[in-house]
Amino acid sequence: MRRICGAVFLIVSIAAFSSLSSEPTFEEWQSLTDEALDHYYYHRYKEAVEVAREALKVAIELFGPEDLKVVGSLDNLASYLAATGEYEEADELYQRAFSILQKKLPADDGYLAIFMDYLAIFYEKIGRVEYAEELRSRARSIRLKKTKQDQK
Repeated sequence: MRRICGAVFLIVSIAAFSSLSSEPTFEEWQSLTDEALDHYYYHRYKEAVEVAREALKVAIELFGPEDLKVVGSLDNLASYLAATGEYEEADELYQRAFSILQKKLPADDGYLAIFMDYLAIFYEKIGRVEYAEELRSRARSIRLKKTKQDQK
């Protein structure tokens, strides 16, 4: 009987340890991302921030620090922080996301233009109107260039 109990204890201990040291999964990241969005949707901003921080950690570990999925996690966390009035940290995260996008995407990428327009809204909100206008101008240039390319 002691051997059986010892063996069961050993198996349970190994299983518990292996689950603690397991690598994060895409499903875990997606679940955290969805949970944070649910909190945000129901105006539970502090909870959204907490869960989004965890999602960002998982994204960085899972995909690498400059993956486009990390950009999504940075953007989400920044949005939730902005909703709580944490504009300084939100700004840092938005700039980090923007930096990754500028490295990963072509300078004339349509998504980059969309992100710049989105950032412009944030910067107008916090009173950095000149920077917001600069971003909008760059976004317009990208869209204009794309339109001209599409017409050819």
